[in-house]
Amino acid sequence: MKRIILVLVCVALSVQAYTVDTIMIPMRDSVRLATTVYYPPDSFPLPRPVVLNRTPYHRDMDTLLLRILCDYFGYVVMAQNVRGTYDSEGEPLIFLSDGWGPLKDGYDAIEWIASQDTLCNGRIGMFGASAHGMTQYYASGTRPPHLTVCAPIAAGPSLYHHVAYVGGEFRKALVETWLNGVGTPWLIDTVANHPIYDSMWSWVDLTSRWDSANYPMYHIFGWFDLYTDGQIDAFKELQVRFGKQKMYIGPWGHGDAWGTGQQGDLVFPPNAEMSMDYALNQLLRWYSYFLYDDTTNGILDEPPIRFYLMGDCDTQDTTYWNKWIDAYDWPLPEMSYRNFYLHENGILDTLIPNTTEKPDTYIYDPQDPCPTIGGREYIGIPYDSTTGLGGYGPRDQRPIESRPDVVIYTTEVLQEPVAVIGKIIMVLYASSDRLDTDFSVRVTDVYPDGRSILLTDNILKARHRHGFDREDFLTPGVVDTFIIDVWSTAYVFNTGHRIRVIISSSNYPRFEKNPNTGAPFRRDDPNTLIATNVIYHDSQYPSYLMLPVVPFSYIIARNSNDKTKIYPEILLNNIGRNIKITLNTENSDNLRIDVFDITGRKIKQIYYRRLNPGKNSFIFSASSGVYFLRFKIQNYTKSKKIIILK
Repeated sequence: MKRIILVLVCVALSVQAYTVDTIMIPMRDSVRLATTVYYPPDSFPLPRPVVLNRTPYHRDMDTLLLRILCDYFGYVVMAQNVRGTYDSEGEPLIFLSDGWGPLKDGYDAIEWIASQDTLCNGRIGMFGASAHGMTQYYASGTRPPHLTVCAPIAAGPSLYHHVAYVGGEFRKALVETWLNGVGTPWLIDTVANHPIYDSMWSWVDLTSRWDSANYPMYHIFGWFDLYTDGQIDAFKELQVRFGKQKMYIGPWGHGDAWGTGQQGDLVFPPNAEMSMDYALNQLLRWYSYFLYDDTTNGILDEPPIRFYLMGDCDTQDTTYWNKWIDAYDWPLPEMSYRNFYLHENGILDTLIPNTTEKPDTYIYDPQDPCPTIGGREYIGIPYDSTTGLGGYGPRDQRPIESRPDVVIYTTEVLQEPVAVIGKIIMVLYASSDRLDTDFSVRVTDVYPDGRSILLTDNILKARHRHGFDREDFLTPGVVDTFIIDVWSTAYVFNTGHRIRVIISSSNYPRFEKNPNTGAPFRRDDPNTLIATNVIYHDSQYPSYLMLPVVPFSYIIARNSNDKTKIYPEILLNNIGRNIKITLNTENSDNLRIDVFDITGRKIKQIYYRRLNPGKNSFIFSASSGVYFLRFKIQNYTKSKKIIILK
């Protein structure tokens, strides 16, 4: 019988039990980093496992979270400011001092904590989202002996490839806005002075050190997040090497768009909203498994992948899309690439061009770049509701599609749904009359009413088409090959919709505009040239979009043949001793719920009859103590351990 811990906390405690202190932890160069320590109550004698959060932001932590981690689970919690931020000493080197360069602050912090044997029992977990998640990836690459487990959320494993220079082009809005926001505007020049992948970037590039990061990691992020494919790569590479990885992907962006149904111009059904109770429960089980050896909680017995399959948001039917899917491998074994070829007259289809087709030519002027509408950003691009420009996530691209520097290719109306799950790649045959330029690709779902909703996009700086650590300038007028990583999605294009690819040479200010001169990189370079760029699509140069297609029969099978799934949610309830249990099932079957005390004695039967599909709620009342709930549907049994505190 699999046992999975579910902590149901009654938050009626009137006084917190944890205590707080501030210490300064020395690094290898004697710089000291300010660290707030939250000690568990005396009922949890030291030494204990430590849960560490490293951040460039303020060290304050949520009180309820601390009460759960410290008071109920007995962790020592530490929140540390990275070098040069808030009370930490030294010059701020955002992230560059956190990897495996001359300074190794993440390693030093972990090993110093482990050396305090009256405080730490030698097991240290890291947690946190965004910048906090990135410090986890970079610390893991230094291979600290006492790092035990991580859970990076919405974070980029490579500072160059996933954050600052995606596709080799400067990620302008993100880098400039964020570094200004954390009070280090001078570091923008540090980033801009290293446009080519070099040794500085290698200090914070986990893709070059997968073999070093032998740690269990729970990778949590969204399809519209800033760093989606970086975390997919981290899961894949670490899972094949070491196992003990989990990946959870929802239909969300970053920051305030996290876990909500409203994304850009789409509104997903209520099942898309992340329950914070569910997320907290998952993470508590994850840390308990590795920090407390709670190997009976079953979290590694569950499928390692859970992702949200997106689709048509104009329907409320979640049978075949807009639903959660569990999987064991990524990419899905059922996936195969299907090529959609560019043709003249803006046609996109699966037929290879077999005739000489006239190429498409457009003029790209850096003084009038194609503007950003939506995409994987979070800061620095406000949305203008009047023009429809800017913003983040899945936005309607029609405001740019009539521009003369934009070329679009669209399929016929789909006669059946097409499920695209995985990485999208654009193979583009093109030329320019300049030494350098950019090629930007956006993939959209064209709704029957004409909306062209962005799903994913990316860019490639031409001089980096053979690698980001080198520059190979174009031969003007000569056709070349550009392979553009358009990042990943999980999306069903519904019947009656169309698939579209939009090609231009700019996406500003999401990315810096290329001046077309071939000169060394310079932000806001005033010296620009107009480029004439040409896209080819004939029998000799058949440009095509590679879509990772999963047979729709697989989606249907996943819906009808899966076992009934039970996904309990935590309810933080301060009304007496009542505990609310919420179950979400896909099928209609007989359900039995029994309650046992800690000795194994059955004390109550909560439910025993047919269960309706969807959400079902039950109330369990008991005095303080430890109980086990056993759920049984046909031959499928799960148990949940409940700790009720008052």
